[in-house]
Amino acid sequence: MVSTLQRPGIDGLRHADALRDSIRLTQTFYRMYRSGQRMITPEEIIAVLNDAGVKFVLMGTYGVGGWRSEPRATDDVDFLIQKSSHTRAIEAIQKAFPTLKMLDQTVVTRFVDPTTKRVVIDLMKPYEAIYRAVFKNAVPAGHTHRIPDLEMALVTKFAAMISSNRPAKKRQIDAGDFSDIVQENAGIIDMAKLRRLANLVSKGAAKKITEFIEDAKAGRILRLEG
Repeated sequence: MVSTLQRPGIDGLRHADALRDSIRLTQTFYRMYRSGQRMITPEEIIAVLNDAGVKFVLMGTYGVGGWRSEPRATDDVDFLIQKSSHTRAIEAIQKAFPTLKMLDQTVVTRFVDPTTKRVVIDLMKPYEAIYRAVFKNAVPAGHTHRIPDLEMALVTKFAAMISSNRPAKKRQIDAGDFSDIVQENAGIIDMAKLRRLANLVSKGAAKKITEFIEDAKAGRILRLEG
């Protein structure tokens, strides 16, 4: 059996380059539309968490950028934090970025820029089974951090797409990411693993994610309910 890191297309440098490209895109956005405001980069936050000995996986747009055909910009930097490290992660972020306002919620601790009122850092809690599985289904992106592997990246996007608690416009963005990742990596998706992970999202979800995979491969629009 070929190990995850030996599969074609899995290259830590590719993901590290995608992260830097996304950062540059977001910095350009700041220069154009948020003159005088400073962007807190994922690399800065990663360094803070590593220095504090926090166990984490980079998630969200920055975490899946290397699986996409091209990176894109975003304000929000998402991290999944191991349960035993969560308090340490909060303390490290508060110390490094004291001007940010903390909002501690059930499934995520958010840090908000008080000037823009926008969330800039999310420290996600492994509250659900699918997120607890991320730590065992992650790959290195360079030497500083890990990201979800291909199947986990797809399943976490799938979970966001079908979430009734997520705004419709963000679910559509998730669907676009999902389709792009499928089309970019169609030849190396482990479907058995994908279905197994999908069933951690909800009972019977393997059937729905398989349908989405086939629609994405065929270039069809993904039909989201609700």
